[in-house]
Amino acid sequence: MSFNSVIHNGYYIVCLISKRIKTNFYLKNLAERKRNREILSEIRNAVENNKQTNKNPLISVYIPTYNRAKILTERTIPSVLRQTYQNFEIIVVGDHCTDNTEELLTNFCDNRIKFFNLEKRGNYPVDSSERWMVAGTLPTNKGIELCSGDWLAPLDDDDEFSEYHLQVLLEYALENNYEMVYGIVEMEMRPGEWKTLGSYPPKCGGISRLSVLYHKSLKFLKSDINAWKYGEPGDWNLWRRMKEAGVRIGFLNEIVGKHYLEHTQKGV
Repeated sequence: MSFNSVIHNGYYIVCLISKRIKTNFYLKNLAERKRNREILSEIRNAVENNKQTNKNPLISVYIPTYNRAKILTERTIPSVLRQTYQNFEIIVVGDHCTDNTEELLTNFCDNRIKFFNLEKRGNYPVDSSERWMVAGTLPTNKGIELCSGDWLAPLDDDDEFSEYHLQVLLEYALENNYEMVYGIVEMEMRPGEWKTLGSYPPKCGGISRLSVLYHKSLKFLKSDINAWKYGEPGDWNLWRRMKEAGVRIGFLNEIVGKHYLEHTQKGV
């Protein structure tokens, strides 16, 4: 067999695999979309039948982390503690942390902060770009499971909320009967250089994880550790599935936090 034949056959096999992945993704997405719509409809009926007006609901801020104790406790946690809206809990889940994360969290002496460390780290892709897409999926899903609030607010362990983050997003959601809301974030592109990110409708690259607040009725939707196989970051994969399930989504045209340079995320 000639060298050119080998190259041709190899290219054919790659294309065949790529086509199969895309086909499987389409079929999986189609079936999942239908199932999620059905589940959401059932949950909405249950919520409506037991609806109670609570203007001061508990918000669960969940933070997946891996060996970033210093920045987590000096930047991220303090940004939650100084919120104008104070009825919250902070669920920090370690992706099998081996540093002093638990010790530094204990130093806050705040019983609203809860720490859970996974017994072993998630099995993420070896390729750095693919790993970036889904790193932290396991502690994220464990955090969602542990949340006891009426509303959930995701936050990365090196980013920060604006002072009014929880208050403005919650008020906007309640006033407009939204199940998920998100705002604008300041994103650090280079040291000292920032741009704003956030637009409607939600799209990949146009919504930041830390800008989102969503109702507990959506807890059945978890992050997919295989999102990288479809070329999607895990957070966008989750928001996309919410959108396709028919979740009532609102966009608040206000800055609600800061997203720092990825290079600060050591250990991803």
